[in-house]
Amino acid sequence: MPKRWGVERSDGNAQGRRGESVLEYGTTATKGRLCICSRPTWTDGAQAVLFGFHMHKGSAMSRFLSPSHRLVAVNFFIQLAFQSTYFVGIIGCGTYVLGAGAFETSALVFGLNLALIFATFCAGALVDFLGPRRVLLTVCVLLCASGVFGLVAPVSYPALALLAISAGLLFGAGTTAMDAYPRFLTEAPEELLRINGLNNIATSVAVIVGPALGGVIASAFSNQGVFFLLAAAPVPALLLVASLREGTAVQGVDKPESRDGATGLRSLWEGVIVTAADVDLRLIFLMGFMGFFAYGAFDSLESLFYRDVLCVGAEWMGWLSAIAGIGGTLGSYLIMRVPSGCIRLELLAAMLLVTGVGSVVYVGTAHVAVAAVGQLVCGIGFGAMGPVRVTLTQRLSDPAKVGRVMGVMRVGLNGAGVLPLIVAPFLADAFGVQGVLVGASLATAAIACTFWAIARHRG
Repeated sequence: MPKRWGVERSDGNAQGRRGESVLEYGTTATKGRLCICSRPTWTDGAQAVLFGFHMHKGSAMSRFLSPSHRLVAVNFFIQLAFQSTYFVGIIGCGTYVLGAGAFETSALVFGLNLALIFATFCAGALVDFLGPRRVLLTVCVLLCASGVFGLVAPVSYPALALLAISAGLLFGAGTTAMDAYPRFLTEAPEELLRINGLNNIATSVAVIVGPALGGVIASAFSNQGVFFLLAAAPVPALLLVASLREGTAVQGVDKPESRDGATGLRSLWEGVIVTAADVDLRLIFLMGFMGFFAYGAFDSLESLFYRDVLCVGAEWMGWLSAIAGIGGTLGSYLIMRVPSGCIRLELLAAMLLVTGVGSVVYVGTAHVAVAAVGQLVCGIGFGAMGPVRVTLTQRLSDPAKVGRVMGVMRVGLNGAGVLPLIVAPFLADAFGVQGVLVGASLATAAIACTFWAIARHRG
């Protein structure tokens, strides 16, 4: 696979070359100040881009956590807020408290997905031009406010709809910023894979801890009590983000006329143009879109699978999700041991196949023990697939446009589930909840095999 931004190491510095640009990377430590930064310089005299992270000696946080470790911690707490409340809180309240059916649950998830698509598309440009730190600070504050609203507002369908939309907006913006952040730290492929792997491990641990805590709260108190985690978890994330100091915000893009000339709709659309113009980025986008298209049926029918097929309570939504998180942690840990030269499209397709097989096991029977095994296998696939997808995208992206490209990729992943949400209730009426879920899992496995063959053919 061609790699756009090659790295050559020499005396602590690295250079990446593409077209008419030169990227210089280095680390300096003088007078108690550590600076990890990068400076793209355009040979035709266009505006330079400077971005980086600074830790000051006086900061207590800097003595214990490097910028990459703080980034991983921020990701964990944001993911914890979402993972603990989305399934057990929002969907759980709808299914078990309000007695919502397939259509009502689908509408909740549909609104959340639309908000995710909108947020990820817009957040990419915000990350590129404002910097990921400001985006994450805003996300953390608004997540806390959403959690307080979920706790004090009476459980009703309009309140759940509002929470679903706000969760979609904030989670979309947060995950886009987190996906782009490692590319602001380093260009080295090995380091990118390490940071992305750690981020995915943090996500997987949050998938373990979040639903488990949500299940405990739901069984001991109520489903609505789970929103306490949505209010509390972003607080340490806010403190960690505030302790980071960026250098000069990213200014300018590929041979820009000016910063102002690259804003607005043109800036938002540029991520689509860059992705569509690159063969490998197109394949990554299509693999994510087609693979997650089949999984869209799970969002609206999975809670009904627990209630009507497995015949278990709401707490089991948390327990089995936690098992998937254990698998995700294992998958992310294992993929970090893979040499960077093996991070290729074929590997991405193979991991998608693992998720498809795991999903067939997960929903193929009415036994909780078998479902637990399926969740574990599915989690391993997702845990390995995330770092591979993000690392490939980062390596193929211009640093000045990485936020927008990541936003487009997220739009593909989140947008893939919209159409299945519309048709899943009708399919469930015709074929049953379990029949639709098994069919979606088999479709995912078939899609993975197709893309593996395409990637293998391209070499």
